[in-house]
Amino acid sequence: MPKSDRRSVPPLSRARVDRFGSSRVKTSLLSVPGAVGAEAAGFTPIGEVMGSVVHQLGWNGPSRWAADRIKVLADLLRQGYQTALDRLEEEATALGADGVLGIELTSTSPDGEAQEYVALGTAVRAATTQRPHRPFTTDLPGQDVAKLMRAGWVPVCVAIGVDGRAMTNFNYEIGYGWSVLAGVYGNAEIDLPTALATDVRAAARAEFAREIGECGADGGIVSGMTFDLWPVEDVAAAAIATVTGTAIARFHEGRTAPAGALTILPLNRELPD
Repeated sequence: MPKSDRRSVPPLSRARVDRFGSSRVKTSLLSVPGAVGAEAAGFTPIGEVMGSVVHQLGWNGPSRWAADRIKVLADLLRQGYQTALDRLEEEATALGADGVLGIELTSTSPDGEAQEYVALGTAVRAATTQRPHRPFTTDLPGQDVAKLMRAGWVPVCVAIGVDGRAMTNFNYEIGYGWSVLAGVYGNAEIDLPTALATDVRAAARAEFAREIGECGADGGIVSGMTFDLWPVEDVAAAAIATVTGTAIARFHEGRTAPAGALTILPLNRELPD
């Protein structure tokens, strides 16, 4: 996914950062297992961070064909999440964070005319004097990050792959397939939607893989996949797919990541300030 232009922290986000700076209260969205895992990996939560953007849903006229509309939707989804992630990272940088754990991406449209994209996570700081060039971002919880680091891997960035398109069959096979044939022949495969679903999912995965390469990572962990497929006036099919996850890089040859959860927490150590 192409990176959007890096923008300054919006005024409301700046106010949040200022409040964090003037308070000794350190907030966190991590669960208890997530907080324990983060501590085991050497990270201390320093505050929750958020990035958001609201985009208007526009079609540039009612006559636009379905393929154009689906492309607009896919581009909007891609740009919205990237802007939200950029702003989350800006907040984390302003807090002096080394990374952000457990990022959740959400998209809502209360009125159908506008779409809000939100990225929400917990900023953490490492117990080391060496600071990264920029904060890492991951949608993995603290316990999974601890497992990765024990195995010699570190999270790099949240990666997202998106694809959306529409297909039509000028023999109107899709129309009969979706409506009439379903009632006449019962359960049966419909060729065009099947091909569309395969192509859209493959393109989203391919973009996810490109994102991993562009951020200099060695691999990726898929955390979520979404897919929507619907008919368009019974003569075409439209689909949108997303793949989200974390790009990871190897920093040393470690043992295989443990499959079980971290269950042991030493109690004979001081808590961080």
